Amino acid sequence: MTEGSRATRIATVAVAIVVLVAVALVLLLQDPSGPPDGPGGGPGEPTTVPPPPSSGATPTRTEPPPPPPTPTAPPTCPTPAPIQLTVLTFNIHFGAGHDGRSGLDRIAEEITTWQPDIVLLQEVDKGRPVSGNVDQAAVLGAKTGLHHVYGGNSRNTGAGPRGNAILSRFPIVASANTHLPMAGGRELRGLLHAQVDVGGVPVSVYATHFDHRSRQARTVAARTVVQLMAADPLPKVVGGDLNTGPDARAIAILRRSGLGDAWAVGKGKGATVPADRPGSRIDFILHDGWFTPLQAEVLFSAVSDHRPVWTRMQLQPPPAC
Repeated sequence: MTEGSRATRIATVAVAIVVLVAVALVLLLQDPSGPPDGPGGGPGEPTTVPPPPSSGATPTRTEPPPPPPTPTAPPTCPTPAPIQLTVLTFNIHFGAGHDGRSGLDRIAEEITTWQPDIVLLQEVDKGRPVSGNVDQAAVLGAKTGLHHVYGGNSRNTGAGPRGNAILSRFPIVASANTHLPMAGGRELRGLLHAQVDVGGVPVSVYATHFDHRSRQARTVAARTVVQLMAADPLPKVVGGDLNTGPDARAIAILRRSGLGDAWAVGKGKGATVPADRPGSRIDFILHDGWFTPLQAEVLFSAVSDHRPVWTRMQLQPPPAC
């Protein structure tokens, strides 16, 4: 082999080695799994993980929504215990007895004997000469030991009024007297209202006396009473001398308004006039749905020209809440 051939081969091998080294370097730089440039990694490699990009919206919870709250039962309202009370209606004929003598003391004795809780009185005088110029409601209240209110209806300025009164074993909280339309009647009539406190239960009590001559006046009076009582939310009792029978139009108007007749539990006709031998029923005790009549009687009076009507009733007080 000549000197020139050996030099050529050495040069060729050197070139080949250089090419191989260059290829190896290229491969090392392109291999991601290759060794790092140094112990701490390359100079451009981050040392912390950057946060993910955010859209600015709060991620929605993937848990199911909580169950709706259990509805709370409304508070119970206890039903008040029923209350029994007795009611009496009595046309006292301004205290004139059968014998012509003043019978106010005897009427007070009769009322006391019957022991009513509520008394509805008609033909009660105040300062009239024919009845001794006394305040009959005040006298009867004092003699029976009952609270009293009075409603006079006379337009005669020369004498005191004649009207209705209410006596009550229960305190009387308020009272008012309303004149009824005359509507062809001869005398001014009224509706006396008292609110009484029956053991903490407010109750409305009404006493009235319809015209004795005019059917039209009685009809108009009944309609007026219904209108006045319709505006009253309290348990109600109304009674008095209505001067007409149970089948009359005025009574039908009162009954159609929702009032019951306490005589539904009575026996017989319930006749109250004339007092010595009664044949007509013209005195009534009516009530609304808060009352239930338990017993009803027509009583005998030794004084008046009317017989009084007495009833025992049960009041179911409205719930207080």
